[in-house]
Amino acid sequence: MEQSITRHKMDTTMDTVTIANGYWYYFNDEEVRITAHGSGFTGKETIYVNDELITEKRNLGMKSAHEFCYLGNDYQVTFEVSSLLTATVVCTLYKNGKYMATETKAYLNMDSKSALKRIFMFFVAGMVFGGLAAWLVHQFTG
Repeated sequence: MEQSITRHKMDTTMDTVTIANGYWYYFNDEEVRITAHGSGFTGKETIYVNDELITEKRNLGMKSAHEFCYLGNDYQVTFEVSSLLTATVVCTLYKNGKYMATETKAYLNMDSKSALKRIFMFFVAGMVFGGLAAWLVHQFTG
């Protein structure tokens, strides 16, 4: 059963993923407001319950989980990178082992056509800069 997502008064600026703001996720479980933050720059993940810091750790992998107990309930918040191309991160909340809600945010929102175009541009740029680097190495070592 997916829960409604609560927003704090000042959190409207955090709806969009940016390098400076990172990824913000908001969940509501009755009187318990759970806010999860993931930094796209440093990999630091932070979980707040009713604006109180509960857990934080640095994650440089594709998936992580934060487990904590609050008011006699066992919660788990997971982060999972679902797409490296668009920097999409899925955040899921579990309570007492049961799924509660999921929120997905992406740094880049692309359809498949623009994704292919971006991959092609990176490939071409890699070829150009790789060729230039090889030419420079040859010029100065040969």
